Amino acid sequence: MRLNIFFLLAIAAGTHVPAATYHLDSRDGDDARDGRAPERAWRSTAKVNATAFAPGDRLLLRAGSMWEGVQLHPLGSGTPEAPIVLDRYGAGAAPALHGRGRVPWVLGLQNQEGWEISNLEITNFTDGAPQRHRAVEIRAKDLGWVRHIHLKNLVIHDVNAVADYTNDGDTVAKSFGGLVTIIEGNERPTAWDDLLIEGCQIRDSGPMGMVMLSSWMAGHRENDSRTWFPSRRVVIRGNRFERIARNGLLVRGAAAPLIERNYFRECGWLGSGNAMFVFHCDDALVQFNESCFTKYNPGDSDAAGFDSDYNCRRSIFQFNYSHDNDYGFILICSQGGRANGFNDGTIVRYNISENDGGNLIRISGTVTNALVHNNTLYAKPDMANPRAAGDPPRIIYHKTWGGWSNGVSFFNNIIVNACPRAVYEMGESKNNRYDHNLFFGLHPPSEPADAHKLTSDPRLAQPGQAGAGREAAALAYRLGDDSPAIRAGIALPNHGTFDFAGRPANAPGGRVTLGALEADARR
Repeated sequence: MRLNIFFLLAIAAGTHVPAATYHLDSRDGDDARDGRAPERAWRSTAKVNATAFAPGDRLLLRAGSMWEGVQLHPLGSGTPEAPIVLDRYGAGAAPALHGRGRVPWVLGLQNQEGWEISNLEITNFTDGAPQRHRAVEIRAKDLGWVRHIHLKNLVIHDVNAVADYTNDGDTVAKSFGGLVTIIEGNERPTAWDDLLIEGCQIRDSGPMGMVMLSSWMAGHRENDSRTWFPSRRVVIRGNRFERIARNGLLVRGAAAPLIERNYFRECGWLGSGNAMFVFHCDDALVQFNESCFTKYNPGDSDAAGFDSDYNCRRSIFQFNYSHDNDYGFILICSQGGRANGFNDGTIVRYNISENDGGNLIRISGTVTNALVHNNTLYAKPDMANPRAAGDPPRIIYHKTWGGWSNGVSFFNNIIVNACPRAVYEMGESKNNRYDHNLFFGLHPPSEPADAHKLTSDPRLAQPGQAGAGREAAALAYRLGDDSPAIRAGIALPNHGTFDFAGRPANAPGGRVTLGALEADARR
């Protein structure tokens, strides 16, 4: 408190207070010290929680330190120009905060901004009955724009938040797990401005890996600024989500979020969940991600690699690699009958799907104006439908969800079907359009008509054998020099600039190569 009083008096007198660096050491620290040097470090999180930090301050935790059954919630706000930094110092293991299930969350900020938090290990596992808790909670209420929250290189794991993972519609249940951001209140529109989650590992967490919530999502369809106030400059990059009980990542209530270069493995291992999805977002860009081994549980609705969920507009999924997911590559959905529900203008382009099960592309409900182009899909010989053993697996599947899709287009795709049981199912969807696609392998009677259909061998290098990694996929699905797919497609309005491997996508004369990979630039 002495420091805080001095800070307030200095501000009142117009005196500049330089930023300070504080240290925390669970082994050799002492709260009676001033914390201003490693040899004068504090010891307890209670000391930190009673301190209001100022712009530019640094709070450093000693490597190898560990605190159990406590919360860390330092006070104060920084600015984008002078953020408060929470990080580590010294050599050794990352400083660790273990909630042990004794606290509802372990690391938290509330109505604070201007923070950069990095290089910590955080868990919240209980050996008893799972509780509704989190590892990291960032919360804001009736604050307006909340600027510059950066979380980097955190290792978040072993969070067993709730026991029941089966209720699909329970938004509350989906608000617990590893890393949760919460916008609440109804008096002053509030949203994140410059939220960065980068380089984090989130594993063995339930029900969610990372999830965003907001109370300012109503009025989205009408762009009603009184109730629709989306976060902006949201970037979720380079993170690993592994063994997540339901969804690895759920991005809600954002305008133009960027979700790229993340890795999703073994999501949905205790309950229904696609590895990642966007919800109530405009112009989401989901690119360069890899999603694999999402698990299907009996009775589940979802277990795909990617999902453009309802109340989204103009989502783009590009350059992603989906493989070995139990229930498909991607879902595009909109629940009909829901007031103001929609999914409009989703684009799925330059992605590769290998050995996914169930249904490779699922269009569910009242989706409108979706465009699926320049993807390469490989249906493996033993592709199965885990949801209903007697039903065939589906390569493209339109299904009702309170209504049917309208205006979904498929252009320039390569579909290799090695599965004798696989079918295409359009249901009562309307105004589908197929043009300039290549269908190779087995041809069920349900295969769509296509005015410029190709059926010859696309000469892919090693279809079905890429395994792990986007680089391996780019090699396995490259085209031979004599591929009929080369320059057999058509350029589309706002086609996109690059292919799956980062090469220019448009050829001279407006002709493009079919599938996710352009031909060698020399040809």
